[in-house]
Amino acid sequence: MAHKIALALQGGGTHAAFAWGVMDRLLDQVAAGKIQICGVSGASSGALNAAALAYGLREGAELPGPATARTKRMAQSAQAKVEHLWSSIARAAFWGGNPLVATIGMTLGWNIDDSPAARWADMASSGPAPAESGIGSYLNSVLRDVFPNLPAFLATPVPQVPILLVAATDALECRRQVFVDGAVSPAALKAAMAPPGFSAGVDGEMARYWDGGYMGNPPLTPLLQRVVGLGCDDLVVVGGAPLHRDVMPRTPRQVQDRVAEIAFSAALVHEVNAIETLNHLVDSGRVDAKSGVKRVNLHRIHADDDMARLGVYSKDAPAWDFLVHLRDMGHGAFDAAWMQIEAALGKTSSWDTSALCDHVLARGAL
Repeated sequence: MAHKIALALQGGGTHAAFAWGVMDRLLDQVAAGKIQICGVSGASSGALNAAALAYGLREGAELPGPATARTKRMAQSAQAKVEHLWSSIARAAFWGGNPLVATIGMTLGWNIDDSPAARWADMASSGPAPAESGIGSYLNSVLRDVFPNLPAFLATPVPQVPILLVAATDALECRRQVFVDGAVSPAALKAAMAPPGFSAGVDGEMARYWDGGYMGNPPLTPLLQRVVGLGCDDLVVVGGAPLHRDVMPRTPRQVQDRVAEIAFSAALVHEVNAIETLNHLVDSGRVDAKSGVKRVNLHRIHADDDMARLGVYSKDAPAWDFLVHLRDMGHGAFDAAWMQIEAALGKTSSWDTSALCDHVLARGAL
């Protein structure tokens, strides 16, 4: 019987292609009948990955063929859709003349923080009206290409297609806004990725939203509220932004990026801390079984050390070769972590969240 899991995908600009590799391997497990993804959430560029996963599974569910091979068709369709997403981003960046794309293509270690193109980008971003330089600058064409029928396509639930949640930050209310299934429109995806100070690319109410990572990178609690009733007891978080860096940021862009990483990581750790606290209460018997509160097993797949070595400017450099490198990094991280995670599914957490929360939140000092 397939283990039911929920999947939460962090953002990080181009670095979210790391999750492409992780999802590729996870979908192999889906095709083999070993796991079922009940729900998926994402913020920032993780929202694009989450939407591609749900959209691709839905497309696969509509393909003709024998019922016994339906799950395999769905998984293969989702793998193709996620690759389509990142190939579309690479094409749009190449034809859009992004100077960082050409720069990273000529760099051996993929770190372009000290390149002339990065220094130029830093100067441009410090002006009175900086231009959007990341994925958001060509997101419209990518969304039209990859998700032609949003939001109607995901409005009707389909068996084995996960619930989709995308988070944005309401800048006026200091509030997390979660878009679910049929509410995940192109405008919602743009809002989920909008950097502070930039329009989300739409008029009206959606212009009030900033990157969803500030209030949940990715959102965990809303996802769990929707999947626990489906018999899903395991949550897999796919990392993006590294918690630790060895070198202090120097340039304005590095400082700005690290501030965002800290804010995004804080949102994640505080949600993990709340889930861990509930788990302790459940395990100790201090929560009545009739309350409906259940233990949630937490797992994480990441490559923090490798991500930290990439620098920050590569987040805006979606060259195809670099995206493939990130995908392969995701493959490797999955292969290294999955045996331990698979053995723990339905039983316990494989992620040492106590050590994480003690370190980040200084709980040991209390």
